[in-house]
Amino acid sequence: MRFLFPTFLLALFTVAIPVIIHLFNFRKYKTVYFSNVGFLKNVKKESHKKSRLKQLLILLARILTLVFLVFAFARPYIPANREVNKQSTQLVALYIDNSFSMNALSEQGQLLEVARNKALEIALAYPPGSRFRLFTNDLEPKHQHVFNREQLIQQIAEIQPSPNVIPLSLIYNRFTNQPLDDGENSDKNLYFISDFQRSITDIENFRDDNIFSYFMPLFPNEVTNLYIDSCWVEIPAHRLNQEETIYVKIKNSSNQDYQNLPLKIYLNDSVKSITNFSVDAQNEITTSLVYTNNSPGSQLGKVEISDYPFTYDNNWFISYHVEPKLKALAIYSNNAQSLEGLNYITALLKEDDYIELDVMNVQNMQISRLAQYNTVFLINLENFSSGFTNELTTVARNGVSVVLFPEINNQIATNNFLRRFNSSLITGSDTTQQKISGIDTDNKFYQDVFQKREENAVLPEINGHLKFEENTRSAATRLLWFANGDHALFSTPFENGKLWVFTFPLSHLNDAFARDALFVPTIYNIVLNSLPKQAISYTIGENNSHNIPRNKEIDLNSSIEIENRETGEKFIPDKSLTSLGTRIDFGDLITEAGHYRVQNNGETIATIAFNYNRNESDLRYFNANELENRVETSALANATVVNDITRNFSEIFDEVQNGKQLWKWCILLALLFILAEVMIVRFWK
Repeated sequence: MRFLFPTFLLALFTVAIPVIIHLFNFRKYKTVYFSNVGFLKNVKKESHKKSRLKQLLILLARILTLVFLVFAFARPYIPANREVNKQSTQLVALYIDNSFSMNALSEQGQLLEVARNKALEIALAYPPGSRFRLFTNDLEPKHQHVFNREQLIQQIAEIQPSPNVIPLSLIYNRFTNQPLDDGENSDKNLYFISDFQRSITDIENFRDDNIFSYFMPLFPNEVTNLYIDSCWVEIPAHRLNQEETIYVKIKNSSNQDYQNLPLKIYLNDSVKSITNFSVDAQNEITTSLVYTNNSPGSQLGKVEISDYPFTYDNNWFISYHVEPKLKALAIYSNNAQSLEGLNYITALLKEDDYIELDVMNVQNMQISRLAQYNTVFLINLENFSSGFTNELTTVARNGVSVVLFPEINNQIATNNFLRRFNSSLITGSDTTQQKISGIDTDNKFYQDVFQKREENAVLPEINGHLKFEENTRSAATRLLWFANGDHALFSTPFENGKLWVFTFPLSHLNDAFARDALFVPTIYNIVLNSLPKQAISYTIGENNSHNIPRNKEIDLNSSIEIENRETGEKFIPDKSLTSLGTRIDFGDLITEAGHYRVQNNGETIATIAFNYNRNESDLRYFNANELENRVETSALANATVVNDITRNFSEIFDEVQNGKQLWKWCILLALLFILAEVMIVRFWK
């Protein structure tokens, strides 16, 4: 405790006045004689003790009355902060939490409206000429400037709810690092007006202690929330007639159980699948929805539950593309083995309704066309030019599958090719005849291929194969193998694409494999699994760019537009060319959840689904006591938690500037002791 006017404490010497009066206030007694002197002596003794106690209590009441009156004039207070050297000028910053959780209701009204009103009170409490800064979850560039009071009031009135979610440390540290426009030394005061959700309140990450920070918590009425936390698919590539499994994580942040609630998925505005789910209080579940892709093209989906009052997290939007046809390319050379292998591939795929096969000779092919295909077969090639290899690695990064049937006599050229794909390398060859003895039937690649597993299945024999190193650093997956354990077929992921390596050439020497029942599902599934992975949804504020693959035809001389499918609102994003295609950057232009079309020359070339950040859906808050504990744990010397924000801010402001004032309590105590003296004199007989 400190005193605003400590010189008034000299008046405590006035305490001597009642003491002196008490000491020199001698009463004169008249002696009266009675017959029973012994009895009267006892009465006199008892009366004297009571009188002495009464006078001492009166003296004590008078002393305390004077003490607290002197304290009242000395203006005692409890400092709001630790001892600091304050500057003559102050810069005041206000953070107004305008996230979706601030739409909740409190006893004073909607939290965001209460926050705006409290910010206005703060602005009006400071004297004219004060300088202000404003922060919201949108982190708008215009808020980086210093405002006067009138400008600040105008900016506060324009604040609207935002889907953006940011930690409080970002505001604190950004304000710390912002230089003053005029270079003048000023105290920095930062007011946090928020509901202080646990997901954003990271006081432990505040890096500096040169700011006077004030936490002003707003408490909503008790609310419940059931929400979709996330969605994902089992297979990130999508083809026609493929059975899709959508997994949905649902969280219950309320204190009540939910039983047999409906969960729906809409695809292209039609209900595609429905299931029921149950979830306990303060718990979460993961369920799934199953349906089939019956049509090609863009698929616009929405997973939906019903909940109130928070509805922004009841939907999860998804979007992906189903190719009407898959395009495969077989590249061959003029040697006999390559032409033989080409015949096997064309016999299998040439007349297929779903797979469109092209063939090219490696000597006269246009490597710029490689990006147009989903799968590229390399059939017993003897050499790989640097330009050809560079383009293959580029398209593989973008999602194309490269299938290698090696030429068994040119291991050096093949190893140079494999190095570019970070694949296991050839260590030698085995010219003996080996039977394929193992199939990884547990792998999804061979899922639904075999009706039952046979222990002694008759598999084809291979006349000579290459041996590969056992590289533990490689992410290779073995799918077929020989009796001696050597690989027959393995795959290696390469960014968004894959390299599939057969360890033997496809030729008449291995006619047994080409005519075996194993050949058809293996080659066919390689093509079906060549679809690039697709992100089914993005999160607003986290994902700010999208890549359009190189195989999409884009007129770069024309602008790319993004259109909100529901509202029709359009905007033009930034674009740039990369090795993977055309990258579009939409920054913070997308603020509403839903489906968006990417258009070029009036045609839709892609669709994107955006969802709100789910951090706001976790409705757990820090109360004032918990905030004080976190401030103390984080050792923030100049941080203060305002416990009762419902008070008029002029009172809070007085405490902020001068600490907690105690003079009113001193006056009350002085009056209390005056009353005590009166009561003693009046009723103590």
